Amino acid sequence: MTDANLIETHVARALARHRGSEPLVRLVAAELPASERGPWRQMADALASGDVARGTAAATASLACWIPLFASPENDPRLTVRLLQIAARPPAVTTHVWWLLAYPLGVAIVALAVLALLTFLVLPEFESIFDGFGIQLPFVTRMALGLRPIFERGWPLIIITGAPVALAWAVAVRWSARSVAAIASFTRSLARLVAAEVPIDEALVLAGRAAGATGLDLASPRRPLTFAAAAALDYAPRSAAVLLDAIADCHDDRGRGRLDAAAWFLGPVLIGAVGLIVGFLTLALFMP
Repeated sequence: MTDANLIETHVARALARHRGSEPLVRLVAAELPASERGPWRQMADALASGDVARGTAAATASLACWIPLFASPENDPRLTVRLLQIAARPPAVTTHVWWLLAYPLGVAIVALAVLALLTFLVLPEFESIFDGFGIQLPFVTRMALGLRPIFERGWPLIIITGAPVALAWAVAVRWSARSVAAIASFTRSLARLVAAEVPIDEALVLAGRAAGATGLDLASPRRPLTFAAAAALDYAPRSAAVLLDAIADCHDDRGRGRLDAAAWFLGPVLIGAVGLIVGFLTLALFMP
């Protein structure tokens, strides 16, 4: 069975079981940001019409929100919780990532502003005072006064080099956070499908498509299918689902830990760098 036929089969079953869930799905969609409502509204439209072709097209475009329908029997009281879990997880990851990007960027901008203020407003005043004294300046002071011409000529270079560094940092942070989040989302989707006793080969295809991965194989696991998740599938469906949920929780904790550790490290480092610059300039200017 091809992936398209597999998705169509599970969509048909989901529409037959959960036609009455259309108001719930619309309610979930209404609570989401406008940019994330589209797949949920398409799923609600498919539930309302019962059109398998329409539902298959919607599921093919965005399969993650369909996993709770695939994995829940008719009138399952846990369906609401599962839909809310799927709906709530992506915004949380995005919020963490953007906060981590904004925090060091804000501190770096403040540092550059302080350095520019000292270089262009404070240093020239002290340089004129020292010229009036006519004294031999210490090496540290001469080095500090030499920063002004460097900064005056180097602003284009700072911007040219700073922009790629900021872009690389943004890409690295977003990729790292989303990579861990994708593994956790895949593993949790796999747990739901295995618990519903969907055949393992079908569960791998559906969970993989939901996480944007294809061609997953138990014989040679690769992201988002980890070796731990592959090993969990050796157990009975209920036990495997419990293990997969625990593995997904570990990946969620690892993702949050990475973001928190990076934020904890970057903030003090940048603030310490600002303190060192200000301390160096203060020492250099008052040493004479």
